[in-house]
Amino acid sequence: MKLSRLDLDGAGSPEALVARILKLEPGLVVPIPLEALSGQLDIVEIADLETQGFEAALLTDDVKSQGAILVAKGQSRARRRFSIAHELGHFLMPSPMPPASGQFLCSAQQLLSIATKDQNRSARMEVEANRFASLLLMPPPLVRARLRDARRPRLEQIVEMAEAFGVSRDAMGRAYAAHHDEPIAALIGRHGKVLRSYHSRTMPWLSVRSGKAIPRQSMAANPTLPIGAITEPADVDADHWFEDRAARQLSALTVQMLVQREGFTTHLLHAELRGTDEPDETDLAERWRPRF
Repeated sequence: MKLSRLDLDGAGSPEALVARILKLEPGLVVPIPLEALSGQLDIVEIADLETQGFEAALLTDDVKSQGAILVAKGQSRARRRFSIAHELGHFLMPSPMPPASGQFLCSAQQLLSIATKDQNRSARMEVEANRFASLLLMPPPLVRARLRDARRPRLEQIVEMAEAFGVSRDAMGRAYAAHHDEPIAALIGRHGKVLRSYHSRTMPWLSVRSGKAIPRQSMAANPTLPIGAITEPADVDADHWFEDRAARQLSALTVQMLVQREGFTTHLLHAELRGTDEPDETDLAERWRPRF
């Protein structure tokens, strides 16, 4: 690996940085060798730390000549990798250091931020660091290459790709939806309620939003399903998931569910659309924007 930070000069956005890294290191394979890559880019240390105050931190000087990344002990492999990539994003992005000291201290909530309407500079920097981490750990060309090999969307593939890329199923669900050509939505739930959902560009917008109950027909009928079980695709009524106008665009809808620990579930919805020449104009720009 010959990449250096000088090679990234002039790349000012998460997208530009990752595109430059992939261009200069075309042999990168998944899981992305994150610690080796960080070392090439002047991160001199990555260490675990006993702390309850933050999930990850970047220590550096005012000009970011070099840096050290600290990660809270006890994180899963996927979460630790995302934390490191997030702090590497802070280090590489041409953004100023926080005014208080030469360090970024990032909470669990900040590591989940994928969008913000807040004009606060700090909030925007956290979103950019998360976008960089997502793109670096799940490079779009490598994600799309795997999707081309699949015949139909399957929840099993999200699980397999999450393991292969070294990321969480939540993160892979978002990337899977963002880059899939089929009308799909990946949904994260807990205790029967929606936490988050991610849509492909061709999927009508769900009416079941964050905080709402997941339609009962889409939950597994067998309450004794073991952790890790994935249900077979089952036909469900689109009216339970979509407003009337959107539901009329669908000729069929199937759902799969993954049973997880602590009441978490992951759902994959796959729609078949009726033949139309034009998409519904309602909320078009937002509905087609990749959430990645």
